[in-house]
Amino acid sequence: MTWLDEADSEPVPRVIIAATAVAMCRGGLVECVDLAWHLKIALCAFADRAPPSDVSEAAEAACDLVDAVRDGNVPVFDHSRDRLGRALARYWAARARDPTVGG
Repeated sequence: MTWLDEADSEPVPRVIIAATAVAMCRGGLVECVDLAWHLKIALCAFADRAPPSDVSEAAEAACDLVDAVRDGNVPVFDHSRDRLGRALARYWAARARDPTVGG
C-alpha cells in the first residue's frame, strides 16, 4: 500500500488518530516531523470536501500545524499544537458523553 492508497481510506478516523498522536507528542517541532507527515496524508483524504463539523476545528488546527512544520516555524507549531489539543479534547469529550457521535 502506498501513501496515496492510504490517503483514500476513511479520512475522519485517520485524521483523529494522527492528530491525537501529534497532540500527545511531548517533543518539539523536530520530534513531530514524521507524525506531521502522517497527519498531512490523513488530511489529504478529505480532498476538496470539508471535514465533518465534529472534526472541523481539529482539522483547521492540524492544517496550520502541518504548514508550520513545513515552514519550520516553531512558535506557530507550538500554538497550533495547543489549538489541536484543545479541539481534540472537545472531540473526545463529546465521544465520551455519547459514543455514537462521530461514527
